[in-house]
Amino acid sequence: MAGRRISGAWTTGRRSLLAAGLAIGVAGGLASPASAQETISCAYPYWFGFAPVPVAMAMGYFEEEGLEVTTVYDNDRANVMPALESGDLDCTMRTIGEHMSRPLEADSNLVVIGTVDVSVGADGVVAAGDIQSATDLVGKTFAGEINHPGTVMTAYALQQAGYSLDDVDLRLIATDDSAAVFEDPSVAAVATWEPMMSEIVANSSREGAHILLDSSDFNGLVTDIIIVRRDDYEANPEKYAKFLRGIYRAVDLFNNDPNKFLEVAAPAFEVEPDQMAIDIQGLTYTSYEEAVTFMGAGGPETLKPIVASLNEINVSLDLMDAPIPYEAMVDPSLLTNLWDGYTR
Repeated sequence: MAGRRISGAWTTGRRSLLAAGLAIGVAGGLASPASAQETISCAYPYWFGFAPVPVAMAMGYFEEEGLEVTTVYDNDRANVMPALESGDLDCTMRTIGEHMSRPLEADSNLVVIGTVDVSVGADGVVAAGDIQSATDLVGKTFAGEINHPGTVMTAYALQQAGYSLDDVDLRLIATDDSAAVFEDPSVAAVATWEPMMSEIVANSSREGAHILLDSSDFNGLVTDIIIVRRDDYEANPEKYAKFLRGIYRAVDLFNNDPNKFLEVAAPAFEVEPDQMAIDIQGLTYTSYEEAVTFMGAGGPETLKPIVASLNEINVSLDLMDAPIPYEAMVDPSLLTNLWDGYTR
């Protein structure tokens, strides 16, 4: 399993894991007012991109909406997907590419209703000095996890140039091992993430080691999304509108007063605000306006062509049985007029 280093401690999972079991995690979730009229339970990986949720909880944004939210950190889809199916969970969050992978199908009882953050440099690929473009990897060894963002970026870049991952020698590794693997001169490039990505470039014995690709090169390819149970969403749309308003108010807080946001968010992740400030440099939280653009509420959808590309990539990597249409997966309707009659 992959690992990501956040604030000096290695943790497991693409978005690192704090509580391994849902039963334990949900029971120990953050407390909310007992007087709330509606409830949402949400599981997501331990990843600072999801900080708007605990910030909205701590700032009372959900409480003001009459909404009780409980959360748990869990990166393991083998836990999360069954809990969503049974109704023990209402919501989860992760990257769009991960969400699209098996066991998701077009008729699954899940729907994407918003975006929360975008990787803008936190994920990428480190390459040897003679590799100056993705096409230079053709016929050479590329090492990474099959669903790692760096692997997906490489597949996307190759696809855009008329190639695929079938044209490289893909060596499957754990991301934790990427620094050691890259020391092998037969490996042309490795998929990794920050801060390991920069550390490999700085400390590798291989002359010319450099960042070949990072998520800032791909507009929205590594976007974290808000996923909810379709049946509950369709029965209680206003409950999920409350959830979205709380999240985007928290993003507004970050954009207007980042120090206050970090002060409130850091305790939820058991880190110091200054540590968190460093670790979020490779991501950007999506504001309400940006979410509207991504989702296509009333206009073109930034995510739609990304989903089309990810369909091709995931099918080619055997992560999906068949492409899933954008419209079967995404519903932007809540974002339209989300603030009508409400104070932002």
